[in-house]
Amino acid sequence: MKQHVEKIKATINELKRIDNKKINTKLDLNKSERVLDKLGTLASDCQECEQQLVEFENHYNQILDKNKHLQESDYKQHKKLIREAYSHLQKNHKLLPEGYYLSVFISVGISIGVMFGLTIFDNIALGLPIGMCIGIAIGSGLDADAKKNGKTI
Repeated sequence: MKQHVEKIKATINELKRIDNKKINTKLDLNKSERVLDKLGTLASDCQECEQQLVEFENHYNQILDKNKHLQESDYKQHKKLIREAYSHLQKNHKLLPEGYYLSVFISVGISIGVMFGLTIFDNIALGLPIGMCIGIAIGSGLDADAKKNGKTI
């Protein structure tokens, strides 16, 4: 499996070297590499991850062959492949996207801040930033912990 991953990464690096911002932006190659790393790590235990690695290899070889003549359907197919792999990693392996806890706890912190601002401080403008700061602190801490434990994509 490690050879598959290295081979696909070499193909991705070749695509990155092509000086075409449209291709690099639309394919989101950095996200593809993160998903690929996780699939490679989990492929020995999961048959579906192994199958997706083979699909990735075929897909990137096709993209490299067509690099100057990519059509909208190729981009859609790429996004679908990434979305399926991403979804599989989230559902079956309990991995989280980067910044997941931060986004959740900012909204929770803001709501609690508004509530405390209205009830305790009688000033919504005071409660809002306090709640947001607490949400950012908690969310960032949980995100750092998830990243440290290898639970992020």
